[in-house]
Formats: sequence, C-alpha cells, structure tokens
Amino acid sequence: MNLSPQNSFSPDNKKSTMALVSRMKSEGQDFEWYPTTEEMLKVIKDDIDKMVDDYDINPNPSILDCGAGDGRSLKYLTEGQRYAIEKSKPLIQAMDKSIFVIGAEFHQQTLMDKNTTLTIANPPYSEFEDWSSKIIRESNSAYIYLVIPSRWKSSKNIQDAIEIRGAKAETLKQKDFLSADRVSRAKVDIIKVSLVTKSRHRSSSSRADTDPFTIWFIDNFKIEKTSGRDLNDVSASLSQECIQNELVTGKDLIQVLIQLYERDLNKLMENYRAFETLDADLLDELGVSFKDVREGLRLKVKGLKNIYWQELFNNLKKITDKLTKSSREKLLSNLTARTDVDFNSENIYAVVIWVIKNANHYFDEQLVSLVKSMVEKANIVLYKSNTKTYGEEKWRYCRTPEGLSRYSLETRLVLERAGGLVVSEWSFDLNRYNGLTERAHDLIMDILTVATNLGFDTTNYERPMDYQWESNKGKEFHFWDHVTGKTLLLMTVKAFKNGNCHVKFNQAFMRKLNVEFGRLEGWLKSAQEAADELDITIDEAAESFNQNLKLTNTSFLQLGFKEAA
Repeated sequence: MNLSPQNSFSPDNKKSTMALVSRMKSEGQDFEWYPTTEEMLKVIKDDIDKMVDDYDINPNPSILDCGAGDGRSLKYLTEGQRYAIEKSKPLIQAMDKSIFVIGAEFHQQTLMDKNTTLTIANPPYSEFEDWSSKIIRESNSAYIYLVIPSRWKSSKNIQDAIEIRGAKAETLKQKDFLSADRVSRAKVDIIKVSLVTKSRHRSSSSRADTDPFTIWFIDNFKIEKTSGRDLNDVSASLSQECIQNELVTGKDLIQVLIQLYERDLNKLMENYRAFETLDADLLDELGVSFKDVREGLRLKVKGLKNIYWQELFNNLKKITDKLTKSSREKLLSNLTARTDVDFNSENIYAVVIWVIKNANHYFDEQLVSLVKSMVEKANIVLYKSNTKTYGEEKWRYCRTPEGLSRYSLETRLVLERAGGLVVSEWSFDLNRYNGLTERAHDLIMDILTVATNLGFDTTNYERPMDYQWESNKGKEFHFWDHVTGKTLLLMTVKAFKNGNCHVKFNQAFMRKLNVEFGRLEGWLKSAQEAADELDITIDEAAESFNQNLKLTNTSFLQLGFKEAA
C-alpha cells in the first residue's frame, strides 16, 4: 500500500531506524545510511509540486533513488514508478513492494540508460563528490535532487560535471541532521540540478538535453567525427545453446551468465575500438558516420543486456510456475520492463531478492483473488459470528453484496461466470482448450496452482488440456499427499455450455483454503479463532493456519544459485 507524505514518517520511525542500523552493523551492511529527514524531503516535494503545477513535469513522476536506504524517500515523493539503487540487504528487504531495485553497488551502475523523470540521492558523505559527479554526468533524468555537504560548490569534479552537461544547479535549502532519526552533525545543502531547458521540457520530455551516452562514448572511443549516410539499425544476438552448454551441473547459474555476458561485452567493445585504428577519411569514404557507430554500440549493448536478463528470468520458473496467470503476468511485466539494468552479480542478487520478496505477496494476493472469484450466493457460508443476512435482491446483476465479509466457501460450488464450454462453431475456438473456454481453463489452472502452494501437490498430475471436454461430464484432478505418500482426489469439474462450471472439492483442501483466506483477509487471527468460526477442530485449524507457500533467501539454492543473497 502506498503511503502519502503525511504518514510516511510515524512516531516509531526513529526506533525502527535504529533497529535497522543495529541489524546492518551486525551484518556488516552499514554503508553510511543517514535517512533523509521529512523536513528535507518536504523541500524537494514542494519543488516537485511546483513543477507539476507549472506543467514542467507530469504528476507522480518516476524517480530513481541512488542509495535508496529503506525506500522512505521514494514513498514520500511519488505515487509513480519507484526505482532504487541500494546494496545493503537489510534495507532492500525493508523496502515497500512498490519499489523496484535496479542496482546494488552504485559504482557498478551506468545511469545513462535508466530513464526516469527525476533522480535523487543522499550519498555517503565520504564519497559525495564521486557520487554527485557520476550522477550529474550520467543521469538521463530531467532533474536531479542531491542532499550533500555545502562544500559541493568548491568541488572541481562536481562543477566539471555540471559544465559538461550544460546544467543549472541551485541550492533550495540548507538543513542538518541534528534532529534526524539517525543523528549527525553534518550540515547539508538540498540542491536541484536541471538538465533540461524549461521550454524544451514543456514538450513533456523527461530526458536530459545533453545525452549522457554521447559524453561517455566520446570519453571512451577516440574516433574522429565524420559525416556519412545512416546505417541500418543493429541488434545483438546470442546463441541460447551456448548459454545452456555452459550451465553444467554444480556450476552457479549467476556466475555462468556473468562470465558469458562479460565475454560477449568485451568482444563487442573490442570490435568497436577497432574503429580507432581506421583513418577518418576512410570511414567517411565508406559512409560510416560517428553517429552511426555510437548508435550501433548503444543498440548492441542494450540488446546484449536484454538477452542475458531474459535468460535469467527463464530460470526463475521454479517461482513463476507457482503463480496464477494474472500474478505471473504482473510479476514478469515488472521484471522484463527493466532489462536495461546493468547485468552484474550485485544487481542480479538484488533483483532476485525483490522477486522472492514480492512473490510471497503474489502468493497471498492470488489466493484471496481466487476465492473471491468463486463467491456466489449458493457457494458461501457465513462465519458463526456474522449475523448479517443477504437476500436475493443483494445478489442481483452478478455482483457480490456490498459489505459482505467473514465467509467461507462450500466444498460444492456452482460457478455461474466461470466460462464453461465453448459454444462457437469455429474449429480454432473448439480446439484451443479441447472444448473449454479460455476463462474456464485459466480458472482450473489457477486452482491447481493455489492448491500446490497450500501443500496439495498437483505438479505431476492432470491438467485441463489432458481431457476432451463435454457437457456435464466430470473430469478428475488429483494431487500427491506428501504426508501419506498417496495419490488423492483434489476436485471433480463439470463444464456446461451455459457458461457454468460445477466443482466438488476435497474437504481438506477447501478447509485449508478457507482458513488461509480468512487469515489473509484479517478475519482470523489465530488457529483457535479459525476453529471457532469455521466449526472445525483445533487440530484441523492448526494444520491449516498460516500454511500458504512462502519463499525465503534459501530459495536461491532451489533456483540453482549457490550463494544466498
């Protein structure tokens, strides 16, 4: 849940901050984290709001926070996309699920390909010059906000970076950390660096006027600029078979992928450096322009990153296979949207921490969503403590009655909006899911996924496509009971041409599903409450309470990674 500026800082914030600091120190993960104060953030937020009012930027801008800490600054400043660079693992784990970690070790990141409206940073004071100058030189944002010591004005590195970008820097306010959650005697300036001209930015562009990639290219490749015709766009390609051949038993997946990536990146850079040995007149004669070379390299580097990130994501199937269709799409869209992140070990571990942490959220969210999708008048029983009644008129128009709460599902369900059988005469529609509609197919698959996460292992058993579906003909789906070592029936499903599905569930599965649904909705606080409300034994409640799948950092080993993050 996103927090507004007013409640981002609670009265207990200082206590929780010091607890985090203590944990970081004990784990050797304290890298000079002094959280930006609410006073400081308000200065930045007020300036952002003014730019929004002036139509300089859109409301809820995307923000990258370099050295994001526990993410409190991002939550305070925007409801938009939130990206973080942070290497302290306790701080990454403390971040809100809305924050995507796109890098760990700051000095290993390239910022030029990370397109956000704003970049912010409260860097370690021992390195503030290096951090600030790197951010200013490389950022592709429209504006940068830095919380840094006042002596930044006399820093040659920072001033050179401002000059080379043609930027404008101004001090918004001077503040200190004397009353901060983590106290320090440091006095700081809150500065704003504008990388765009106002007239240009009003055109809704959120990128800097001076392309940081061009500056980097000039610094690294000594090719004299020539004129010439445009070349066709190029993209990187890499044999997937090559990657698979390297993934030998006992070898760490991350290290294999990084070695291959660095090998291919170095080869790519060497090929482009070969242009330095060629005569500029010859390049001009061949129609090769400085711009073409630069853009070709940009595309190839981005393409190479994409290939290796996709290969990593393909190896997260042990997690994504435990997600329902909608949860899987949400998670993978978040992951694949950020394939411009640098491909290195720190970033990979940070991303997988994010995947593991957010997968747990999706596991819980999808269980709740599945139960709610099956709520019909005939399918529910109210808790013992629920004295409300809901007449026929409350269930009109296929809507759940407003205020309906504290209920569980029966073991026999009539699902009137499940999709049922295909009524189209087109062969494609009839054969796509062997007579089932896509909606009915996805519902059954989602039930099998949630069941497996609750301990009813359907992994090696029937799937909807294993059957040819006919009206009113029951199809059985089984699971492996790891306790008894037996194959047992999970459910029987009948589909109909009127769009309905009838399902008869295993009682133990439905009991566990109902207990976990009640717990996640906040209706059941303990196994005893579950026993009382659902009229089951305390032993049955205890076996069901808080049993939905949860991933931990040890899940790294299950994914083929030797080192847990």
